[in-house]
Amino acid sequence: MTRFLIGIDLGTTNSALAYIDLSSGKAGTVTAPAILSFAMPQLIAPAEVAPRPLLPSFLYLPGAHDLPAGATALPWNPESAYAIGEFARNHGAKVPGRLATSAKSWLCHAGVDRSAPLLPWSAPPDVQRISPVEASTRYLRHMVEAWNHQMARKHPEYRLEKLPVVLTVPASFDDMARTLTVEAARKAGIENLTLLEEPQAAFYCWLATHTPQEAAQLKPGDHCLVVDVGGGTTDFSLIQASEEHGALTFLRQAVGDHLLLGGDNMDLALAKFIETKLPSAGKLDAAQYGMLTQACRQGKETLLSPDGPEKFSVTVMGRGRSVIGGSLHATLSAEDVRRTILDGFFPLVPRDAEPTRGARAGLHEMGLPFVNDPAITRHLASFLTKHLVVEGRTVVPNAILFNGGVFTATALRDRVVEILNQWLTPEDKRSLVLTNPSLDLAVAWGAAYFAWLKHTGGRRIGGGIARSYYVGIEMGREGDKEMDPPAGSLSVLCVVPQHLEEGQEIVLAQPELELSLGQPVMFPLYSSTVRVKDKAGDLLQVAPTQLLQLPPLHTVLRGGKRSGTKNVPVTLAARCTEIGTLELWCVGKEANNRWRLEFNVRDIVRDADEKSEDGPKQNALTDVWPEELVQAAAARIRGVYGSAPHAEREVYNLEPKQLTKELEAALDAGRDKWPTGLCRRLWDFLAEVADQRRLSPGHLSRWYNLVGFCMRPGFGDPMDKYRVEQLWKLLHSTPKGAKPGLAQPEGGADFWIMWRRVAGGLTTPLQNTLFTRLRPVLLPKGNTSKPAANEYTEMWRAAASLERLDLKAKELLGEAVLKTCKRSPTPPHAFFALTRLGARVLLYGPLNSVLHPQVVQKWIDAILPFEPSHQSERMAWAFCLTQLARKSGQRAIDIDDSHRLHVLNALNAQSVPSHWVRMVEDVLELEADEQSQMFGEALPIGLRLMKTSEPEA
Repeated sequence: MTRFLIGIDLGTTNSALAYIDLSSGKAGTVTAPAILSFAMPQLIAPAEVAPRPLLPSFLYLPGAHDLPAGATALPWNPESAYAIGEFARNHGAKVPGRLATSAKSWLCHAGVDRSAPLLPWSAPPDVQRISPVEASTRYLRHMVEAWNHQMARKHPEYRLEKLPVVLTVPASFDDMARTLTVEAARKAGIENLTLLEEPQAAFYCWLATHTPQEAAQLKPGDHCLVVDVGGGTTDFSLIQASEEHGALTFLRQAVGDHLLLGGDNMDLALAKFIETKLPSAGKLDAAQYGMLTQACRQGKETLLSPDGPEKFSVTVMGRGRSVIGGSLHATLSAEDVRRTILDGFFPLVPRDAEPTRGARAGLHEMGLPFVNDPAITRHLASFLTKHLVVEGRTVVPNAILFNGGVFTATALRDRVVEILNQWLTPEDKRSLVLTNPSLDLAVAWGAAYFAWLKHTGGRRIGGGIARSYYVGIEMGREGDKEMDPPAGSLSVLCVVPQHLEEGQEIVLAQPELELSLGQPVMFPLYSSTVRVKDKAGDLLQVAPTQLLQLPPLHTVLRGGKRSGTKNVPVTLAARCTEIGTLELWCVGKEANNRWRLEFNVRDIVRDADEKSEDGPKQNALTDVWPEELVQAAAARIRGVYGSAPHAEREVYNLEPKQLTKELEAALDAGRDKWPTGLCRRLWDFLAEVADQRRLSPGHLSRWYNLVGFCMRPGFGDPMDKYRVEQLWKLLHSTPKGAKPGLAQPEGGADFWIMWRRVAGGLTTPLQNTLFTRLRPVLLPKGNTSKPAANEYTEMWRAAASLERLDLKAKELLGEAVLKTCKRSPTPPHAFFALTRLGARVLLYGPLNSVLHPQVVQKWIDAILPFEPSHQSERMAWAFCLTQLARKSGQRAIDIDDSHRLHVLNALNAQSVPSHWVRMVEDVLELEADEQSQMFGEALPIGLRLMKTSEPEA
């Protein structure tokens, strides 16, 4: 029999654990038992542990001589090598390069590999970083172990791993972020897990701590707006009251889109403000700015507290040896804080206000993709315009419930109420302000109450999932004008309507799809919070502004080898899981087979900023090429590689070296004019003849050359993931048809050119595997024979193009290249390799794959004195300096101002394109020819690499 029910608020800034003791005789309200807060044991000073109601979500990673021995020991883990909680927060504010923060915000950052070690974001190179998932795991594990130490030492059955746990997440968390949160909980040992949206948890807390008579302030038909502004996210939820069998019930009607906007942004805004007041000769470096941001967080919390002072002293330690003497000081006043936050985040706006779109307003310091417009009140107006419309007009909610530590400041709550009152019409009544006993603990209490309702079968808030989901489809037939979609719209199939309840499954009888066994299939996936009337199975034309594009769904349909069936008819099915995530399936109409559609976990991490303000669009370029020309090209490929019928082989009896020109002739276009779609069609034919690639060294070389060209850059088409996997498998299997005596290991210059061209499509494990083969040649231990000069050069260029490599491997490669720059002549690959390895803005790799600026600054020092011997070398050297010093807009990535000035002086002394100089001075995107120079050649027509990060203000 379960005794305890657990609710956990895993917050961006603070976490909390609440519980209900089912054996306790303590009474709560009429409708709920007593909810208790677990006082969390944690380090409050070196080697000093004490309980606190909150666990600050900060993780400090000490250096070897940073703290005395045993300083981070815990009663349940004397060997603990890191600190979590109050001491981590306070001590880490002085050493921000060792303080992991905002892990929860990083969990929803699509521009990084969230399982990669990247926190602390501004850490120096010698700090062993951890991933956002691992940081979240450690916070949860601390709670598990603290509970077990205090509550289960004598009762193993009370161990938290065995108890029902409700863990809260932002309502706007997508399925990817929810899945990663569940992964962290599982790694922490939590087995019996349910997810609950934080605004709902806050509302459950209000229900649990108020009598039915008090709850009756809300009448059937009333709407309660929950405004939840935490440390990292802003959530809006709309809950509607209704009546069922004489009892008051509630339905979660709508949630807002994901807004990475909260207390972190306010801290950064204050840091920006204070930086202008510091008596500093130059811009603060990343470590100092991290220190300033943490000081502003402390100042904000102190000054906005009910009995807070009027002023707060901010100190930033100086650089170099004279740390104390060089300290920088400024004063932050309560008025500064109120003005910065009220004017910047809670401005007075009209009821029809919309968030500003376009260039980022400036808060991008932490590497996180914060929203363009920091004005929470504009986002609120937009939310109500979309979701609270009665008889054609936007109305003010009947009640409002505030949640999140930001609203501890009365002035901020009052500002939101003031704005709602300004939006009132004569028909409206003022919003009733609901209050919870604690803004800090409400979510954990509400989660525990939800666990009790689930345990007892009590009535819960209805509403199911907050979004409707759609898959992209093609509608209409060529020439059928009646079926053509309206210009600019997206053709989609609704697979999941809003409000699908957990555990409920939907099977779409129509439309019926025909899919091929053994072949990959991918569905573009979209969601919407505003299309509330769509039903499962609806075929729709939808404006892109109403949809959010999600990672695509994909699967491979496997069937029995003896089935003799190539194509199978399927329909789609969907289910909302118990943890609030979505599952989609292809269901076979025959034999009732089911194939799970997996979310693409982004082997190629896309930049989270790479979104049009108008939403997703259809591909701008449709690769339509006359089929007879494509088949003529296929016949030439088959003819050269001996897989064509005898008659075709006679017609196309070509030498391999002639094949490229023959393809250009067949397609009536030079190869640089082949668009991405056509290139991928040609890959299909090259894969078809892969077993014949070793007919001769010439055949093998030409096959490598064409494969790399047609598959470059390894991504850009939805099916490229599978094509690259197919290529990898082909090259690691024994080909058929190789002539005796001519079989040779895969290799040669063209082999490495091919991998350089498709490197962007290789996952991190595949890039590491490829580097394992390159490493003994490029980083030899002892006297190792080198391959031919041409192959050696291409091996270097291929290795430098592996942007997902471990940072240490990149650093070793760069150091090896630098040594060759001291010799004459300089190797032809040297500056290309340094450019790709040390670039501040990568072509395709995630942010966590960018080398630390301290490493790159040493490289700049080494190559600045270089004297090029000819024009092409001079341009390669200058372009390398440009990319090493290029401004990214992120302090943790950009080089310091001193090195930037040296590079600018060097570039201005040369006749280089003015755009190169501007890229070092300001945040600019690469032009087409510069992308080609970095990539090593031109990209396919219609393909564009990811955008740069937005600049800070």
